Amino acid sequence: MPGRNRFLEGLQRVMRAFAPSEENFFELFEEISDHVVEAAECLHDIMGRYERLPLAVEKIDDIEHAADNVVHEAVRRLNTTFVTPALFDREDIYRIVERLDDIVDQTKGAIDRLSLFNIAEPTDRCRELADLFLETAKALQANMHNIADIQPQQDKYVAEINTLENQADVVHRAALSELFEYEGEPRYIMKWLLVYQFVEGAIDGCEGAANLVEAVVVKNA
Repeated sequence: MPGRNRFLEGLQRVMRAFAPSEENFFELFEEISDHVVEAAECLHDIMGRYERLPLAVEKIDDIEHAADNVVHEAVRRLNTTFVTPALFDREDIYRIVERLDDIVDQTKGAIDRLSLFNIAEPTDRCRELADLFLETAKALQANMHNIADIQPQQDKYVAEINTLENQADVVHRAALSELFEYEGEPRYIMKWLLVYQFVEGAIDGCEGAANLVEAVVVKNA
């Protein structure tokens, strides 16, 4: 019998080696959503302490690299695992991670342009958008940290994010209206059009990511 037991133990080890394994992709959703909040905080911080803009440019670079690393890790896991979490197929996982990474990229675009364009100080509208972006990013973070428990049509974070995005749309339209009433240097208008575009893009990205998760859950329910 000892020989038989050793044989069975060896067979079990071989079977475990070839058995499908499930990687933890939820932790990647959580990690990259944390980077989204870090990016939003980076932008929000300089609205009140604009002299810190050079530091913010360096910090957002680090955040972007960290987010990119999460995307690379997601690709690695997708290429080496046979089993994905329930309700999420490979394409869904990659699209969610990519969408979150895009939010960080949009935020970097806004901060970089504040620096590259030598903008002297933020506008009140930019401050309002930065406030709303931070709120939206935190709601998205909560969504991603609870993604394993989301039920179809019961994602409270999606409603909150949609409401914040609608508020941001109102502020964005007001900002554009004020720009087109401005009678000074035309380059001022062009600079702020681009900055607003990136901040609004980051907020839209939060809504898009939340809606994507909801759509995936509904699709696979």
